[in-house]
Amino acid sequence: MLLLLRAVLVLGLAASLHATRKRQAISVKLWKGTGMKEKVLRLVLDPSVQPQIVSMSASSIANMSLSPWTYRDSYNASRWPQRISHAQCQTSGCLSLQGEGEDSSLEAQPIYYQVLVLHRVPRQRQNNKGGRKGRKKYEYRLGMEVITVGCTCVRPSVVPQ
Repeated sequence: MLLLLRAVLVLGLAASLHATRKRQAISVKLWKGTGMKEKVLRLVLDPSVQPQIVSMSASSIANMSLSPWTYRDSYNASRWPQRISHAQCQTSGCLSLQGEGEDSSLEAQPIYYQVLVLHRVPRQRQNNKGGRKGRKKYEYRLGMEVITVGCTCVRPSVVPQ
């Protein structure tokens, strides 16, 4: 049941990212380890869902931080969402509050976050009795990726020997 909830949350996110597209339907297959019988769910994305608009952009927050970062995009045509932004720390240390460069007593460390994605994979073909070639069909498998969402300042960890 938890897997189903995660799939619905991912599809809600995907619907907000692709709100300009016409109505689309996606089938999500639940696997045997989920505690439910294996079944395919047909989910229709609602194009009327609009993403929340925040007053401050992510890039301005990244530039105001004591451990600034930039974003790079990864693109995968068979993943949903196709484009995911990853943060990269610009400095190894943290910027000084007085504006005098980096403070060597602190380290800039990435902040990791797990996101759910859907991977498009070809559906197993069944024998076509009519002899016609059918459209290539796909199914979506739920997966997880770890991304960096920003950077933060931490005290360096010292390992005693």
